[in-house]
Amino acid sequence: MSEQPDDPGRAPAHEPARRPWWRVLLPAAPDVVALLVAQGELTVAGMNAFNEWSHDGGKDAAVAVRSAQHRAYHARRELLAALQAALSTPVGQEHLYALSERIDRILTQARDALLEAEVLGYAPDAHTGTMAERLAEGARALVKGFELLHNDPEEAGRRADAASAAVHHVERDYREAMAELLQADDLRAVFAGQVLYRRYLGVAEAIIAVADRLWFVVLHDA
Repeated sequence: MSEQPDDPGRAPAHEPARRPWWRVLLPAAPDVVALLVAQGELTVAGMNAFNEWSHDGGKDAAVAVRSAQHRAYHARRELLAALQAALSTPVGQEHLYALSERIDRILTQARDALLEAEVLGYAPDAHTGTMAERLAEGARALVKGFELLHNDPEEAGRRADAASAAVHHVERDYREAMAELLQADDLRAVFAGQVLYRRYLGVAEAIIAVADRLWFVVLHDA
């Protein structure tokens, strides 16, 4: 039986497929969504450490928060460099920039809360522990939304809702903490507690800002 001729439209099996000449000249496109997720994962690691610190004020947890914030900063710089170099992105460059900038605020606010508590000599308490648990949960939901943004935007929107829901009661927690704090006779402790609790409220607002922007991206690209 004679051999069938090779398909003229297909390269012989022993020859590797050739890339178009223009792809050879261009560098591989960076995975910008993966870089955003990487920044987000560092934020989650930092918020988990912040949650731990908010319960017991441990030094190791404080160091972990600072370390995560430092690494997340460099992850953001890497993403910005990739956005600058990319010819096109699966999600709009302005959206990725905004999400990166907003999630950066979350961990920065948490780190600042920790630093101010140390300066003021205010130890974490039950209220900070409760608020931090909600904040860490919200951060985790956001990053899950980042992971789904390109392939399942509707689910990414639901994760944005979950993030907002997780921190929804932080304002109530803040009011309850302040009501209890104002019963104290030590004005220095009252001042320090007010500063610290406001920082936790600021982290919650930062999480909601990311969630709002995530929904905007979902609606814009729908």
